[in-house]
Parts: sequence; C-alpha cells; structure tokens
Amino acid sequence: MSGFISSKKPKSNAKIKQRGPDKTFQIEMHGYTFIHNLLAIGDPFAPQVFVDGNIVCLHDGEIYNQPYEKSIGEVLISLYKQYGEDFIRHLDGEFAIGLFDFDSNIAIYSTDAFRTKPIWINEYGAASYKSGIGEGQPIEPNTTIIRHLKTGKEKKQTVHDFDFAHQHKDYYDDWITAFEYAVKKRGRDDCFIGLSSGYDSGAIDCALTRAGFQHKPYSIRGVEDVDILVQRNTILPFTQKEYKADLAYIKKYAEPFKHNIYGSQRCITDESAGVGLGYICRLATSEGRRIYVSGQGADEILSDYVLTPHQSNLKGTFSSELQPWEDFYHNCQEAYLAKEEHISGAYGVEARYPFLDTQLVQEFLWLKPELKNMCYKAPLHVYLSMHNYPFKRNIKRGFEAERNLSRNTGVGV
Repeated sequence: MSGFISSKKPKSNAKIKQRGPDKTFQIEMHGYTFIHNLLAIGDPFAPQVFVDGNIVCLHDGEIYNQPYEKSIGEVLISLYKQYGEDFIRHLDGEFAIGLFDFDSNIAIYSTDAFRTKPIWINEYGAASYKSGIGEGQPIEPNTTIIRHLKTGKEKKQTVHDFDFAHQHKDYYDDWITAFEYAVKKRGRDDCFIGLSSGYDSGAIDCALTRAGFQHKPYSIRGVEDVDILVQRNTILPFTQKEYKADLAYIKKYAEPFKHNIYGSQRCITDESAGVGLGYICRLATSEGRRIYVSGQGADEILSDYVLTPHQSNLKGTFSSELQPWEDFYHNCQEAYLAKEEHISGAYGVEARYPFLDTQLVQEFLWLKPELKNMCYKAPLHVYLSMHNYPFKRNIKRGFEAERNLSRNTGVGV
C-alpha cells in the first residue's frame, strides 16, 4: 500500500502519508507535483515515482498477475506502452493508478473493479484522499478516466466486464477453487486477519491455514459467539482505555469519509467497527505485521445483507434475471471499503480483499440461482462444512467494538 498526489495544486499530504510512512518521494514535471508515500512491505526497498521519458506513473496497492523485479508498479508504464489506454484491463489486483503521458497530453486515472484503493480527482489532478487535492470526487468503481491535459475533455472506460447473464454452474467446485486461489494470492506468513465468529473471516482463516501461511488472527469478544471464538483459538482483551486511545488516534490520523447507507448518515471515524479494526491494526503493527486480509465484500456479494433487510436490495433471493444490485458497487460496499482503507491506512497497514477478487466474484455470478439461494452465504457454508471449520448457521457477526465494553473481556490470543 501507499498514498500519492499528482496535481498542479497539491494540498495536504499529512493523512495520505499515513498510508506510506516509510519514505516520501517528490518530483516536479510539466507544472505538476508528484508525491508518493511508500509502505515498504516488499524486498527490495523500491521507491516510486516511475518516470520513463515524458511518462510519469504512481501506484497504490497490489497487482498479482504481472511479474516484476523490484516493484509492482514498475510494470505499469511498459504495459501502457504495449496496450495504450486499455492497459488497466490487463491488471489483476487491488490498485489505484495515476499515469501521465505528457507527449500525448493525457492523464489516466483508474482503480480496480470495486475501487478498493481510494482515488479522488479534480480538474488539477488526483490523490489517494480528498485532503490531497482539497476538493474533488472519488472515481466511480470499475472506471478508468482518460483526461486530455490541454482541453480537459474526458472519456471513461470500464475496468472489468462481469457476466451477470449466464447463471449456468450447478456445482460449487469452481467457486471454492477460485476462493482458495484468491486468498493464496493475498496471503503471506506475516499477514493478519480480524477473526470474528462469523462466516467470512472464518473462511479466510481456514484458507490461509490450508495454504500453509503462518498468519495471525485477532479477535475482539464484543457481540461474538465466545464458544466459536474459543474453538478458533483467539480472543483479545479490549478495555475502555484501549477504545478511547484508538478512537482518539483515528480522529487525529484517519481521513474522514462520510457516507449515507439507506438514509443513515455517518462518518467512518465515528464508528465502533472502525475502532475495533484500528485496535487490531495497532497490535499487528507492533508485531511487525502490515498486511491485513479483509473479509470485506462477502456480505455485499454473497448475501446482500439478507439478515439485515433494511440494507438489502435483493432481500435474500438472487433472481434468474440478475443485474448489478446497489450494494454490489455502492452503498454498503462503498462505505465499508472506505472504512477498511481509511482506518488500516491510518496505521500504515495494507488491506487486501479476497472476496472482491474478480474471478471469484465471477464464479459466484455464474452459479445457478438455486445454488446461490440454497442457504445463507451458500458457497461459504459449503466450504466451512467440508473442512469441519467451526461456525454457526445463519448468524452474521462483526467487530462492534463499543459493545464489548459492557462485557467481561476475554484473555489471550
């Protein structure tokens, strides 16, 4: 993970720098300032900004399908030279990219299919957070914007084309294979997860273990099923003092993001789930762990919040005439991704999202409606059952950290 600004009129780098606390690089070209803040989780230490003649590129996130020598981002300019404006469609990963070609007078701003990595733009350029450019709008999910630097004219392209029409698979095997591969691509021995007593993080824990990673799970008792957490071997103490400390840290260092989910207006820096994630990120970074494998996307894709109907578009039934539903890209997906990114980013942690892997999502879309509707989060139910991983059916859990404070805290990790 990292954070960047590429703009004629850059503003504050303070909160963006939290995303990449290890080194900041800055260059000036053609009236633009390019700033990159590096989170060094790889070897060797590979700084950006990438420059090739009059082409400049900055990158945030991970790309899993392109070989590289020193840095993931080093392949981007060569891919642009090979494929032109369509180069984004050759990337598999979680990313935000700003590329400037001053010979052709164009800027290309893009993110992945679900905008897992934040990027804001205005007439002067782009930045990871709004604070980096002062005013602007986030790029829409699944969108690449090509802007002419002289005229300001823009055109948009789709990053990834999902097939909603062909719900033809009557077995879960391909989804399970894609799920384990999505987790394997994102896992490392020093990664960590927030492990609740529910389906999503449990499946990630199971898949990481099956892949042989020496990852670490952290759990907060909160409203969790303690029996399940004990079986999963992880509960953390969490006290009023810790809650206040992480809440204060988040309000100081995290970029605010206001959202409106079905009429409920909130800000991610005010929510207890964000404080719980912050607490876990603080513990993980103190142990040298800076890669967080998140369960974000499972509720939005696999169930559309059927257990909380006020947040659900589909109300528990995937139809035979499937189209993108509101939570697929927006609403809960947008708000909770912002929470994951802005909170983990404030602690210098890179978040990765196996449930938003494009091939995995496609495998789910290809399942016949009766397989999607068999039970709550049917593919995960099958996966957890086949590996005898402890879970309780039809229960949604998560890190409601504030509600932990009125309960006896657990002990140990």
